[in-house]
Amino acid sequence: MKYSDRLHSKALERYASQLNSRARAAGSPGAVTADELRGVVLDSGGRCSWCGASVVNAEFEIDHILGVVRGGPNIPANLALACPDCNKRKAFKHPARFAAEVLARGAPRTPFIDRVLERYGGDDPGMQGDLFADDLPPGRAIRGDDLDEDPAPYVW
Repeated sequence: MKYSDRLHSKALERYASQLNSRARAAGSPGAVTADELRGVVLDSGGRCSWCGASVVNAEFEIDHILGVVRGGPNIPANLALACPDCNKRKAFKHPARFAAEVLARGAPRTPFIDRVLERYGGDDPGMQGDLFADDLPPGRAIRGDDLDEDPAPYVW
């Protein structure tokens, strides 16, 4: 579907139907309407939620932030407008992992990315935490005796 200020209702209804079918097949709760999709699209301001690229007069896709295959609900709050490139790159990845990849590729840090990292940052076991963060909880500091290996070969 192409982004414009006038979105065709029939196209939105077909898109909503496709999202709802995919969600049902995955056992995901929720259903979206064409009007709810219109809101998601127009709220984007014509920009990909992930990388910030303009999609005005260009193709766009609707992404489940937390994918339905990962248990994400099929509701408007879990939807974001995405450029086709970001939606394909994200695929089935965890949202925090993909947000980190987007930032690593040099995309601007947007309020959307901040919300994703705040909401999902600690939920991805594949994401490594910041070892040098100042906000480690008490008793969680990393000590030399926490290492599984003999620290002798390392220069500290």
